[in-house]
Amino acid sequence: MFGKKKNVQAAESEVSGVQGAEETAKAEAPAQISASELKEFEEFKRQKKLTELRRLLRTIDHTLLKQTATRADIKKLCDEAREFGFYSVCVQPVYVSACRDFLRNSPAVKIACVVGFPMGENLTATKVYETKCAVRDGADEIDMVICVSAVKNGNYSYVKKEIRQVVKAAKGNPVKVILETSLLTRDEMLRAAACARDAGAAFVKTSTGYFGEGAKAEDVKLLKSTVGQACGVKASGGIRTAEQFQEMIDAGADRIGTSAGKEIAGALQNQMKQ
Repeated sequence: MFGKKKNVQAAESEVSGVQGAEETAKAEAPAQISASELKEFEEFKRQKKLTELRRLLRTIDHTLLKQTATRADIKKLCDEAREFGFYSVCVQPVYVSACRDFLRNSPAVKIACVVGFPMGENLTATKVYETKCAVRDGADEIDMVICVSAVKNGNYSYVKKEIRQVVKAAKGNPVKVILETSLLTRDEMLRAAACARDAGAAFVKTSTGYFGEGAKAEDVKLLKSTVGQACGVKASGGIRTAEQFQEMIDAGADRIGTSAGKEIAGALQNQMKQ
């Protein structure tokens, strides 16, 4: 009889302990999130992703430099830049005025024009004249190719002087200096980048995409460490996927030149939806 009573008391104590634990758990549990609060939080996350997507797309210079490009191709380039919010379109001199017409009602999309492209071996006077014509026709930015032979000859005073003259001819419009990094040694690349920085360039740019490997993340990092905050770094040449794009951004690129802007934008949009 005594043992039975003892078992009953133990059972009652166990039930009481379980109930106490449940009450404690309820007291310590966070308050339930309401449906409206959850919706607000999801919208906050969505807007944050959208802001980041816009920031990334705004780094793109949507590029078409093939000599087979038609006026219709250039119009499509401008339409895509407007649709995706790219920073600019980058074209050959013959299409600058057409871009000005196509983008007349889209001032947020800038027009970049290449100069001395793609070899860079033009006379300085030729590059200066090209620059003046591009600005006259409506170019907002100039992407000039450096004189690679001058770099190879160690004639850095010529390199700096030429860049300075193009910067002057651009009349305040940003000048990006294309170094063609795949053709240079590490020392040549860094010394050429220093010339561009000191001559007033707005950006140093890796490549034309016509020679060698094109943009490499390690080169972007080296250029960034050389120019610091004095000017930006543009990665270009062979950047065709969202993964390559992100690699360059992570390496420190401030601008990305690519002919695959639409495809990269689509991939980034899909990533943001996940």
